[in-house]
Amino acid sequence: MTIFTHLMIDPHALGAIQGVHYAPLVLVSWAVALAAAYTGLDIINLVGTLKRAGWRWLWLIAGASVMGLGVWSMHFTGMHAYQLDFTVTHAPALTVLSIIPAMLGSLAVMLVLSRQKIPPHRTSLLAGAGLGLGIGLMHYTGMASMRMPAELYHSLGLFLVSLGVAIGLGILSVYAYRLCRQEWGQQRARTGALISALCVSLAISGMHYVAMQAAWFVPLPGATATSSTESHWLIYLISGSALLTALLTIAASRVQRRLQASEHHQHMTRTQLLEVISALRDGVVLFDDRTRIRLCNQAFEKLLGLEHQDTTGRSLWEMAYVDDSRVLNRRIQQSLAEKGEWSGLIEAQHRDGTSFPAWLSVSQVRYADSEERDYVALLSDRSAEQQAQQRILYLAYHDFLTELPNRRALQERLDGSKKLPGPAGSLALLVLFDIDRFKFLNDSLGQDVGDEMLRQLAARLRGWASNDLFVARLDGNEFALLTPLSTRDQSTAEHQAHRLTDRVMASLTADYQLQGHTYPCRINVGMLIFSPHPGGGTTHLLKRAGLAMLEAKRERNGSPRLFCPALEKELEERLALERELRLAIDSDEFHLHLQPQVDAVQGVVGAEALIRWQHSSRGLISPGVFIPLAEESGLILPLGSWVLQEGCRLLGEWRQQPALRALKLSLNVSVRQFQQPDFVNQVLSAIQRHRADPACLTLELTESLLLSDPQGTIEKMTMLRRQGIRFALDDFGTGYSSMAYLKSLPLDTLKIDVAFVRDLSHDTQSTPIAASIIALAKSLEMSVIAEGVETEMQRAVLAGLGCSLYQGYLFGRPMPQHEFLAMLGNNASA
Repeated sequence: MTIFTHLMIDPHALGAIQGVHYAPLVLVSWAVALAAAYTGLDIINLVGTLKRAGWRWLWLIAGASVMGLGVWSMHFTGMHAYQLDFTVTHAPALTVLSIIPAMLGSLAVMLVLSRQKIPPHRTSLLAGAGLGLGIGLMHYTGMASMRMPAELYHSLGLFLVSLGVAIGLGILSVYAYRLCRQEWGQQRARTGALISALCVSLAISGMHYVAMQAAWFVPLPGATATSSTESHWLIYLISGSALLTALLTIAASRVQRRLQASEHHQHMTRTQLLEVISALRDGVVLFDDRTRIRLCNQAFEKLLGLEHQDTTGRSLWEMAYVDDSRVLNRRIQQSLAEKGEWSGLIEAQHRDGTSFPAWLSVSQVRYADSEERDYVALLSDRSAEQQAQQRILYLAYHDFLTELPNRRALQERLDGSKKLPGPAGSLALLVLFDIDRFKFLNDSLGQDVGDEMLRQLAARLRGWASNDLFVARLDGNEFALLTPLSTRDQSTAEHQAHRLTDRVMASLTADYQLQGHTYPCRINVGMLIFSPHPGGGTTHLLKRAGLAMLEAKRERNGSPRLFCPALEKELEERLALERELRLAIDSDEFHLHLQPQVDAVQGVVGAEALIRWQHSSRGLISPGVFIPLAEESGLILPLGSWVLQEGCRLLGEWRQQPALRALKLSLNVSVRQFQQPDFVNQVLSAIQRHRADPACLTLELTESLLLSDPQGTIEKMTMLRRQGIRFALDDFGTGYSSMAYLKSLPLDTLKIDVAFVRDLSHDTQSTPIAASIIALAKSLEMSVIAEGVETEMQRAVLAGLGCSLYQGYLFGRPMPQHEFLAMLGNNASA
């Protein structure tokens, strides 16, 4: 039977009739088509991930079968949903054969879409057309299997439309799947399969029901109309079976995916594990309970210099990886049997005989699903770490700049001074020294030159180092020397110490060449002779040697100074006095004493304020004792501030009394106090606070201030001079001030130092000096005052030289304020 002989343009001319569709079965048929199409397309995603060709073909055939079965079931259901006025049966053989075109069309689509790469347009078009033709051939083959008392005709127009619907929607479904795959990839593969399945189900259903509209039936003569009483249970059974098959297939594909993912994960885990082990820089080796190597990485082979063929299957204990491997192997086996692990630092051996420090750790491996026991060993090269530790240890005990041993190394050497080489019980020598005026060198020539100086000195000092003589750099420009002496006698030891120190210092003080500059080095040296004993501590030794060096700095004669107990006692007294000085500033134990200053007729024109310390237990302490200590400790600043405030307070009180209003008051200012950035503000603030007359205040400066900062000194003096404050240069003639600076300073008075005044009566050189100072003052339009005048003869000589202002014991000692005022009252009465 052929279809094309029953194609007609107008079936109505033959009196043909058509049936009607049962709506519930129509919906069932579409659901079957959707489930089958989704199952097939979902299997395409699975097939694309399979690596084995056999599994790929198996799932392709299974998917095509399920999809073809679904298409056929949809057709079968749709045919039975079509109701006619006469009985219709189907030829079994032809009905079954109609499933083949549907399967072949489905297989063609699945073959194309399951490829890894996106198929070209031509292939996609052919696949979609093949799917549509398969659906159409399946449908019309199934129609040809109908047995009934009527002739089947097809309307030519709708017949062509049905094929067009099948082919068009088939191509659309292929492109829908392709587009979803391009946009979403595998991440949303199920969504893409569902969208494409909707297109396929529309192609199947659309083609079927359009084709049924093209079918016309012409009853044969004698055919009688009958009402259809056919049960639909068979239809539901076939549809349900098709749906169940689709669901089971989907479930099977999910299981396959899980199995594949698990296998892939296991494969990746093992592969990644091997790659991780291979990438490790530490050696890794896995061996069994017979110590046979099962696995090792390249790092292990490289560390021991082994070839790959020399390791696999070989016993690890047979390898000479350390010098005495047998002893180490027994220790490791014993520890593994007792604890299941062993670790320690070893001296590993390379195949070429070289050795290197390494950390070896061996652990037992227990498997959860097996009684088999393996062992894993990790071998880590510690050469770089050991070198770094040695470098750190070296830096901890050596100076970075000079590479000499440092203070820590000297302290440990002193702690073990009992073990110093030399005869038992002999004395030892510790020498501390520093470079004199090293800060001046750094400031004038730069820190680079200073560092070069330290390096050159260290190189010379290193030349003296030996097993018996230890040298070190402590910090800054301070160095040390430690050596045993060959005697127990103190006087002999002192002789040896001086002889050795003089020889060392002679080499260190020779001229240095510093970037084209010749620098004559001078060194301050302190020596300590001590009896070595363990546990005696190092603090007191370094302290005593430091005291000797400090004394050498004070003497400034370049000679080494040997420690004596008196130095330590003096230091303790100075420290105690410094503590008491700090307390005295807070407790207001200081007072100002006033020494009169008189004119040519011995009339009091003013006074110099001199600070006095009235100690609570020691009594009156001389300024010669605590002023140098205040200068060294920095306490001169609060002391100077107190003197300034107290002096301005006195001037403020005198200003309120007409008899005292014209008196001048001189205050001594230290270098450190004057160099403070806010010194000018301090002075002006004190004057304003106590309402003192600036013209009555004289600040006495020393020549050392001119040497330290001449320009800054001139600027501050000028600012204060504008306010009426006067300035006197104290102890003139004892320093080295430049005449040019002296001319530019806004000075009012020069003070002749007491050293020249004291010797006026018997020293022939003092009189010309005093005369020169007086002449200089007059040429610079300054007044001059002589201090320390104690005899009438001294006053007379000074008066003959032209000096008209005096200060000294001849006119009055420094006295408290009330005595000074009483003296003024007595003079006024006289």
